[in-house]
Order: sequence, then structure tokens, then C-alpha cells
Amino acid sequence: MIVNKEEQLKYLYAFKEGKIQKGMGIGCEYDNYYVHKKGTMTVVIGLDNVGKTFFLLWYFLCLSVKHNVKWCIWSGENSAGQLTRDLIQMYSQQEIKNLTKPQIQKYYNIVSNWFTFISNKKMYNHKDLLKIFKESNCDACAIDPYTALNHDRRVSQYERNYLICNDIREFCNTTGKTVYIMTHPMTEAARRVFPAGHEYESYIQPPRKSDTEGGQVFANRTDSFISIHRFINSPILYKMTQVRIEKIKDKLTGGKPTLADPLCFDFNSGMGFTIGGVNPLKNELNKQLTI
Repeated sequence: MIVNKEEQLKYLYAFKEGKIQKGMGIGCEYDNYYVHKKGTMTVVIGLDNVGKTFFLLWYFLCLSVKHNVKWCIWSGENSAGQLTRDLIQMYSQQEIKNLTKPQIQKYYNIVSNWFTFISNKKMYNHKDLLKIFKESNCDACAIDPYTALNHDRRVSQYERNYLICNDIREFCNTTGKTVYIMTHPMTEAARRVFPAGHEYESYIQPPRKSDTEGGQVFANRTDSFISIHRFINSPILYKMTQVRIEKIKDKLTGGKPTLADPLCFDFNSGMGFTIGGVNPLKNELNKQLTI
């Protein structure tokens, strides 16, 4: 189908007049580098046990509280109960063991209005998930992790990833829903450490776009690419989550690569994150209480 030229002009005029929405921010320095955009695809890479799921769950909650974004999430490595527990603790800023049952019910009702989880008791392929995402009343979706999907092993990994990325891109374009794909780096990346004499000597280096398990297809096809890392063996830095924005396709609607230095988020005792002393989730919750 040929794109209508009048529609193209309509977009250009709207962009000129500032009518094309920029992405959604959460109220902190992160917004200068990454913003949530409708109908786009974002790939997030991270090694095992660095907390990428927890970080993204916090980020998703920030977007829900500030912009009422609704999510449909498939997590092959975490139960819906575990994820909901983390959401309630971040939202209430209290450990769930210190909440009464009526309080748990209250907070559950709030977060479950924003978050729907797909059972991980059966295996899904990407087409199964896209069908569920399409039928759900959500604005954005997450696949965590991509490597846990029930893939078609009859084709090469490169071809399979290329076809899947094409299907996800088409899904984003036709539904207007945003898709986040969490994935792991290749085994070699988990062995790459900083050299002797380096500030972080012997610590594992953060994964890059080129380290994505399955090749460069994801980096090429995605709108945005994020790397999440943590020095889990450091007695001092293990609570510092490093976030690198490696790709932003459309910078005019918000975002830019972080280049040399990562954005550093402090782990807030399991209640979310702060960056540069700013707690965007807590600030937004306090703001809404005063309205």
C-alpha cells in the first residue's frame, strides 16, 4: 500500500506547529536521554542478576502513576505474585510484611488497574504473545526475557530473530502499542572484564548493542536500545544501577544516547530508585496527594 501524500504533509505541518507529541518522561534526569513513546520498540540488554527486570518494573510504574500507562507483561523468569509484590512495595514505599491485609488489598487494586500479567506456566512463542497483547486493554507490553520464548528451531537464529523483529515492528505500527523486549548478551560478553590498571579492574564490563544474543538484528530493527548493568561483586557499587542509552532513532521526539558516561541510579532499599538525589516516583505520588 502506497502512503498517502496528504497524510505525509499533514504530519509535517503538525510537527512544524508542535502538535506531534514528544515522549513521556518521569520527572528526572533520565528524561533527557530516554522517554517512553507510543507505537515504538525498545530492546533492553543486561546480564543475569543485575536487576534489569526490577529497574524496568519501577520505570513502568513511574509511567503509570504519572501518565496512566497500562501494561501487559509476560515474564518467563518471575511470577505475577513476585512482580506484584515489588510493585506494591514501590508504590506504598513500605515492605509488604509491614502492611495490613486491608492495605495490601488497597494497593493491589491500584497497581492491578495498571498491570496485567500473562501466566508463565506455559510456553509461548512471539505470535502467541502479540495476539494476547493486541486483545488486552493495554498501552504498552513487555517480553521478559526474549530468550525464554518458545522459538521455532527449524530456522537459523539470525533468520528467526529477523522475522520476529519484523512481526513486532508491524505490531507496533498497526496497534500503536509500545513493546519492550528484555534480552541477555552472548556468553562471551559475560566474560569480558575491565583490564588491569582500570578504575574497575576485574569487574565485568557492561554489555553493548553488539553483544545481543542472536546478533545485530535487534540493534538494527529497534527504535531504542538500553543497556543495564551493575557491579554485583563490588561491596561499594553493587547498589548502583548503570543505565546506558545506546540508540534513539528519533531524537526530535525526545531522547539521545548517553555516550561515555552512564546514568547512575541508586537502589532505594528495594523501594525503587533515585537519580541525582531525585526520587521521581515518590515526587509524583506526593504531588498527586496535594491535588
